[in-house]
Amino acid sequence: MRSQQSRTAISALALVATIAALTVGCGSKGDDESGSSTAAAATFTPRQKGGIAGALLPEERRLWKYDRATGRYVVESGDASQAYEPDIQRFPAGTKIGYIDPWAENPFAIPIRNGFYELGRRYGFDVVYCDTQFRPEKAISCAEQVASQKPDFVVAGNWQAGAAAAMMKVLDRAKIPANNNDVSHPNGIFVGADNYTAGLIGGQAAGRFAQERWDCKDVWLLLGENLEEGEAADLRLQGFSDGVQETCGPLPDDQIDRERMAAGTADQALTVSTDWLTAHPQAKHVLAVTLDDERSSGVAKAFTQSGRDAFAIGMTCDTVGQETTAGAPPEENHFLGSVAFFPERYPLLFVSTAQDVLEGKPVPNEVHVEHSFLDHDNVTEFYPAN
Repeated sequence: MRSQQSRTAISALALVATIAALTVGCGSKGDDESGSSTAAAATFTPRQKGGIAGALLPEERRLWKYDRATGRYVVESGDASQAYEPDIQRFPAGTKIGYIDPWAENPFAIPIRNGFYELGRRYGFDVVYCDTQFRPEKAISCAEQVASQKPDFVVAGNWQAGAAAAMMKVLDRAKIPANNNDVSHPNGIFVGADNYTAGLIGGQAAGRFAQERWDCKDVWLLLGENLEEGEAADLRLQGFSDGVQETCGPLPDDQIDRERMAAGTADQALTVSTDWLTAHPQAKHVLAVTLDDERSSGVAKAFTQSGRDAFAIGMTCDTVGQETTAGAPPEENHFLGSVAFFPERYPLLFVSTAQDVLEGKPVPNEVHVEHSFLDHDNVTEFYPAN
């Protein structure tokens, strides 16, 4: 059975995250004296689209069990809608788990990798490692390299959705069970963000800010997209848009703009956003989000340099998001905060689901982390400054 220490630590984190999310939502000036929402809020109801792999609704999820004879996961009867509680026991001697890193240099990937190696030392499994470097061709070669060393299980991290099928074919041929990091892959257990919910949380925070600062007037949304990272990841942007409109009411279509930010860097986001601001002088009040903190910090820098009444929100709250959020109040850096994905939790989910699969236990085909919005006032409660 799962250790009491693991359950207690994880439950405490979930409780604190929930309290933080609720606290951020209190006290909005958009509430009237009776506490009811503004009329505008009633005109827009957020609604997540179902049927998207990596973002299945709770009722759409299934329990999977690995069939070693076919090298495929098969559906088991039972309820997969409940939150998965990770727990890890010591592995049998000689167990090898492959770890394919989606991008070793990325700030969000670093604590995941470090935590994974720490769990290997603690629970007695060897790690077979390869870095995809955020390149689709490298993801496939990493699968081949790792599979050749015959691991018992593979954490197949790859953030380039276009390489997912080819990458997994390599592992399927070798009949090696796998899970995946934040991007859904065929015949792999999805482990990662609850993308639409994360976006919605960020959008709700931005909407409250827009209501208090601008009375929700003349609001524009700038969404930094990269569809190569998958339909599920794009739900962060859709959730953000819905969250803002939940407070401010429906926005005109021409005031919700998408710009491609495929490099995943702050520099590219800065350039793209600066060009967008120049092309849209009529955009009086701007709220922005991207897929991660690197890009969102670049957007916020463009806003700061331009002097426009515009603010960005980050996604993941990795070290860049933590430092940007804690470093200055929004009036100075035009960064409202970041939706935390808690990357330090990912290794627990990767290793626990791997152990369950290897022990022949059914596992939900999608396992999602919880999220909270962290701002300048509360980020150091979760991530104390060094």
